[in-house]
Amino acid sequence: MIAEKNIASTHKQIEYHKPTFSKEELQIVLDCLVDDLVGSGTVVEKFEKDFKSTFKLRQVISTNSLFSAYHLSLLSLGVTEGDSILLSSYAPHEAIDAIMLLRANPVVVDLGKSSFGMDEEDFHKKLKQFNPKVILFDHTFGSVVNLKNYQTEGIHTIEDYSEALGADSEEIPVGKQGTISICGLSSMNVITTGNGAVINTQNDSIAEAIRSYKYSPVLRKKGQKIRFDYNLLDIHAAIGIEQISKLGVIIERKKKIAQVYLQAVLSASHETYFNKSGIDQYNRFPIVFSKPFDEVLRYFKSLLIGTERTSTEPIHRIFELPNQDFPNSERLFQRGHCIPIYPNLTRDNVSRIASSIKGIY
Repeated sequence: MIAEKNIASTHKQIEYHKPTFSKEELQIVLDCLVDDLVGSGTVVEKFEKDFKSTFKLRQVISTNSLFSAYHLSLLSLGVTEGDSILLSSYAPHEAIDAIMLLRANPVVVDLGKSSFGMDEEDFHKKLKQFNPKVILFDHTFGSVVNLKNYQTEGIHTIEDYSEALGADSEEIPVGKQGTISICGLSSMNVITTGNGAVINTQNDSIAEAIRSYKYSPVLRKKGQKIRFDYNLLDIHAAIGIEQISKLGVIIERKKKIAQVYLQAVLSASHETYFNKSGIDQYNRFPIVFSKPFDEVLRYFKSLLIGTERTSTEPIHRIFELPNQDFPNSERLFQRGHCIPIYPNLTRDNVSRIASSIKGIY
């Protein structure tokens, strides 16, 4: 049953998502325009240095999108036509686009039961069956994954920590677990440059290979491989520099909101798969309801609360794989709703959303 509620005319629509921007970001964009900093130059270099020092990384390379970060990373790992890439059904669609561009073979793994991470049994079965060239792990929704739970010895790994940037754990070095690690910087990620991504690696040779694929105004040598114009622009890097300085505030605010939601979910007997208190990042907040998706959607709309599906389309559906082979991914897709959790929500907004969660039973 879904409780009926009357919405006072004073209530305003709570949007599903708003980027965490302030007057500082607006001013820094204006400064770049005034100084004609619209190419890729010194501000990008500063952003890479700030990112490197803040997160204590060895090699940092910025790009203009998550897709370009995946493309460069797969190229640097020598992925070619026919190579198998193991990944979750909830992996970023940008990864699939890069894999398909290289004519590689995506091997899709179901989520674990009541988990946002790959099912370990399905993972190890397909690992033996397909002998992948690369394995892709991602911290979907901000639920932190420990790569040590999976057999990866001798295989290159890519860790996408776009939704878990800044996660604090002594046991799990988020952003440093993969052969290559990638952090997306879109408006839906922890911090944003508007659009963009960062690649980091401990391997200097791989870093050099990644840079060799990026366009540079330096004169091309004879016989040099194709290069891609994947450079982040100074105007976006400037936003990123300001966002890095606010990371701690953003994370803390989301954690506080998440605690309110977790209590509401628990009291209403719904499900959410976050289970690592103090580690999970809560970049998005999915709730799994027992009611049909459309019924719950209408309920939230009646309360002027924006929500979104947990995925526009899981990867197993994109490739028209049998839904019954991905029961856990299907359940999250069919029953899951992501509710607003951005830092600019007011206390009243958070209270309204928590009350709405309790109103579904």
